[in-house]
Amino acid sequence: MNKRILLGIDTSISPQTQHALRAVSAFMEQAAPEFHVVLLSVIPVPYMTSPSLGMYVGHLLPMSITPEQRSQAEDDLRRARTELQKAGISAEQIEVLIRVGIPTDEIVKVAKELQVTFIVVGSHGNALRQKIRRFFAGSTSRRVLQIAPCPVMIVTTPNTPRPTDLVTWYAEAITVYLQQHTDVLTVFTPQEVAKKFVPLNKKKPGRKEIAAATLALEQLTGSGVLCRHDVSGELKYVND
Repeated sequence: MNKRILLGIDTSISPQTQHALRAVSAFMEQAAPEFHVVLLSVIPVPYMTSPSLGMYVGHLLPMSITPEQRSQAEDDLRRARTELQKAGISAEQIEVLIRVGIPTDEIVKVAKELQVTFIVVGSHGNALRQKIRRFFAGSTSRRVLQIAPCPVMIVTTPNTPRPTDLVTWYAEAITVYLQQHTDVLTVFTPQEVAKKFVPLNKKKPGRKEIAAATLALEQLTGSGVLCRHDVSGELKYVND
């Protein structure tokens, strides 16, 4: 009976997924030939959320996937398969699968259905991203670890120096959060950003942090990452 490793593949093969692919390749080089790897791409179901509770929290939007989304998923799986084959893994040992839904839920469902031996997911390894995961329970790797029916290997990327400039810090924190939640509609305010992504050496944000968070949001608005809306005199920034 073939043993299976389940590896989640994200959109455009992020550095985290690339590290996970290398980890799986290294394992399978040493493992017995009965091991297969299942590459899973989950096309996410859109839903709405916010860094602060009470605004937009977990509302699923019934939408069908587009041909572009399926094409992107197929391209990602082809790239991942190619990377494994370059590392010496035979085509017969690689399976591919596309699902539609919430990534964490689909990873766990597939793990149960196929009775995989263990799951491999990529994760950010530096302090900023770990901090973001502590703030927001939406991290795929963290949720999979909590509810998976089998062992989970979390492959982290190498640590990188954190920025010392406050505006850069907040801009990077927002960007990382959005990269980890590509399937959600998120509403930011400067006060929320300043509080939720407060630097590690600060207990709580002050006027300096709120000002830096505002500039970071404006920078990301200027680059097209966010859209600014004036709601009853309060500025809100949305990733639509």
